[in-house]
Amino acid sequence: MHVYPRLIPVLLLEGERLVKTRGFDDPRYVGDPVNVISIFNDLEVDELVILDIGAAKSRTPAPMELLSRIATEAFIPLAYGGGVETAAQAQAIIAAGFEKIIVNTALVTHPQAVREMVRALGSQAIVASIDVRSTDDGYVIHTRGGVDAAPFTVEEWVDLATEIGVGEILVTSIDREGTREGVDLDLVRAVAAIATVPVIAHGGVGGRSDLVAPIEHAGASAVAAGTAFVMQSGRESVLINYPTRPQIDALFGHLFDGRGEQIVTAQVGQEVDAAAADEFLRSPEVCRRCIITSDVPGAAFDVDGVCYYCHLHDSLDKQYPIGPESEKALDRFVAELKAAGKGRKYDCIMGVSGGTDSSYLAHLLVSKGVRPLAVHFDNTWNSPTATSNIFAVLDKLGVDLETYVVDNAEYDDIYRSFMLAGVKDIEAPTDIGFMGVLYRAAEKHGIRHIVEGHSFRTEGISPMGWLYMDGGYIQGVHKRFGRLPMKTYPNLDFANFVKWSAFSRIQRTRPLYWIDYNKEEAKRFLADEFGWQWYGGHHLENRFTAFYHTYFLPTRFGINFRQIELSALVRSGQMDRRLAAAQFIEPRHGDPELIAMVKKRIGFDDAGFEHVMTMPKKEYTDYPTYKRRFELLRPFFWLMWKLDRVPKSFYVKFCIPRRKKR
Repeated sequence: MHVYPRLIPVLLLEGERLVKTRGFDDPRYVGDPVNVISIFNDLEVDELVILDIGAAKSRTPAPMELLSRIATEAFIPLAYGGGVETAAQAQAIIAAGFEKIIVNTALVTHPQAVREMVRALGSQAIVASIDVRSTDDGYVIHTRGGVDAAPFTVEEWVDLATEIGVGEILVTSIDREGTREGVDLDLVRAVAAIATVPVIAHGGVGGRSDLVAPIEHAGASAVAAGTAFVMQSGRESVLINYPTRPQIDALFGHLFDGRGEQIVTAQVGQEVDAAAADEFLRSPEVCRRCIITSDVPGAAFDVDGVCYYCHLHDSLDKQYPIGPESEKALDRFVAELKAAGKGRKYDCIMGVSGGTDSSYLAHLLVSKGVRPLAVHFDNTWNSPTATSNIFAVLDKLGVDLETYVVDNAEYDDIYRSFMLAGVKDIEAPTDIGFMGVLYRAAEKHGIRHIVEGHSFRTEGISPMGWLYMDGGYIQGVHKRFGRLPMKTYPNLDFANFVKWSAFSRIQRTRPLYWIDYNKEEAKRFLADEFGWQWYGGHHLENRFTAFYHTYFLPTRFGINFRQIELSALVRSGQMDRRLAAAQFIEPRHGDPELIAMVKKRIGFDDAGFEHVMTMPKKEYTDYPTYKRRFELLRPFFWLMWKLDRVPKSFYVKFCIPRRKKR
């Protein structure tokens, strides 16, 4: 799923000028293509669709010189449609700098050619466009820019597009196009109901509220619009515009509730979905208190049907009770930070990612007079939202930032190694690298305290069988599968970990444990105070991490990490259990663009990517790790936990021997 709903401007090209039409007729001049696109660059649109209406009707070749100039100017994904009939033409346009090809007439007249496009460029690069007029006898599909009727029903057309293997479907109501009368939701719903690929609704968007209905009520994955994004009001007032991220959040807030996942009132509020949630909760394989299922490693239900993670939550609740006692504990810790930082520029090291927890932690510390040094590990996969959040929050708070940037080719090679290893833990390099950077920064600046933005009340604890990480694991996997030497990656080897946690006396503390931390309230506060933006889901501020959570884990291993966070929110009283169940059983769908980006950057063609997604599954135990060392030194790390040198979650997950499966 995209971090935000995709809102896509559609530009109509006629010759070398951009126009707007109404019902595919009466073209009106909008502006120069290159200039308009440069404006959309600054507005940070999701992507742009360019439909060459002249070429679509005349079946003339694409204007390659113009397309090359457009692609050079654009810093956003581009899709082109208009008279493309052969794989060679499609490849030439992609080579010019476009990411996607939109086919309409060719799907009907040259289906084999479209199959060749899919084989040559991949499904993610081919979008099928269905243009439909509404008649007394029902919907009639048209080709060649709305000129010719096609002998297909909507269902037959969608079946054909799906069989050919396109990656998305752009559905346009010719009657509504350019009218500002609202999207034909019945048409979009009819296509989405039978399509197995994402559907983009187009035609009829007037006001910004019209962008919501196709996603909320008709099953669209994205909404495209022309007039709404190039006109202020009416057809004569040209104004290139696009909603800001906070405005998009406001539009879709009731659907996504700040979490990037649709809530019960949006999708699960329907009786059938609510019933499915209730049926899920009635299963004896579901914890009676949260939504952890018995197949989660370490779930260990007790006689009352309550899972181990609920009991672990309770033990942490007793250790960090909310109230006057925890307020005093937090104040004592703040005093300790200030005392340790006396005579120095900074009191502590604080990891930041642009996410909710680290952003709120920065506010909390500064509000109490603490002087943190913010440290960020840039693995070159950051989303613009994450980067914007980091700078927006730290700039207003006056907090210094130190960023460590790893070589992108080297880091992509590490990711590639883990994917080839066949394991679940392909995000382990980020977690270990981040911690390695924090320890190095603490040593560099002579700081003894690292504070972390983690809350067991909102995040829970990841099961050992779902995620394992340590520096030896990183080194072992990369040694076997890597192609580039690790020169800039800040690995955390065993010797340094022991040195920093024990002998350097660097303490790791999680201050959010001491406060009544409500994630939704924190997000609202951050947005109001700093202009902070929600990025769509826990850990989704990083693009590879988003791929990992929304596509890789669910598709390859059947793991939905939302279960951990949702269960934590239920235990802490921040979410209704039924709502959590409804969100959990909602299917996750990977963003085709994000998948394409991963394939391109990591260096997998379609066959190579299919191989890593279907190869025999491996475990961390199949590779060298430090796990056995941690277990042998369990008494030592128990002491480190008691001295706040390592978190309790580290001791529980890494130092206690893993139970063997019977």
